[in-house]
Amino acid sequence: MKKICFLILVLGFFPRAAQAASPRETPVVRVVRTWSDSVVNIGTEQIELLARQPFWSEYGGLLDALFEDFSSEREEVIGTVSIRSIGSGVVVHKDGIIVTNAHVVNMANHVFVRFSRGDIAEGEVLLINQKDDLAMIRVKPPHLLKAVKLAAPEDIMTGETVVAIGSPYGLENSVSVGVVSGKNRTFDIPSGDHSFTDLIQTDASINMGSSGGALLNLEGELVGLNLAVVQNAQSIGFAVSVTKIREGLDFYEERYGRPLEKGGDKT
Repeated sequence: MKKICFLILVLGFFPRAAQAASPRETPVVRVVRTWSDSVVNIGTEQIELLARQPFWSEYGGLLDALFEDFSSEREEVIGTVSIRSIGSGVVVHKDGIIVTNAHVVNMANHVFVRFSRGDIAEGEVLLINQKDDLAMIRVKPPHLLKAVKLAAPEDIMTGETVVAIGSPYGLENSVSVGVVSGKNRTFDIPSGDHSFTDLIQTDASINMGSSGGALLNLEGELVGLNLAVVQNAQSIGFAVSVTKIREGLDFYEERYGRPLEKGGDKT
């Protein structure tokens, strides 16, 4: 009787085991499930002054035309316009420290962070590194945050699978998959007056709003921050390397005297 009962228990176990080993449960699925909550949506508002040409080109002219009935001296008319933008960010410390691209928050009057649960918190810009397009902001955590782990730069392998998580066109926690196409890349911005160095090249899809999002390896470690895609090219994107992120965290520690856990915090 005992043998029969044991056999029934063993047979009853196999369907569960088979279900757990489903081919749908890929490493990518596990990375997204575990770490997507650590990627946030960042919205900014910037108040810009507009004046007559040549300072703001046609924008100033249009504004002057709008206000011409309210002033007899159109040359002196100055107005404002609210410019809003979207981007992404990654939680690197449970106390509310988030890294993103500098161009996401640069010159912003207000920064708002939206978490995957729907909570929204106003952010404070702590550091901006224009040279590497890296910024750090701080929020008062609306709930317990989970910080990503940082990959070791020397362990990043060309050809390994990476997962990009961000908010392209405001579509929060969107996922794309690719590989590390290259390391230590240099990218010249279109104006030609600056070059970004030590970038991670990837073929994972990166779009407007993806900037500042996470590029993770299959162990869930942060390889880089999604930065830009080469226009009119096929699947050539770049991310700020984890080396630059570590340097930014070190600078934060020096300025504020608050140690950060470079390996991430699993709490």
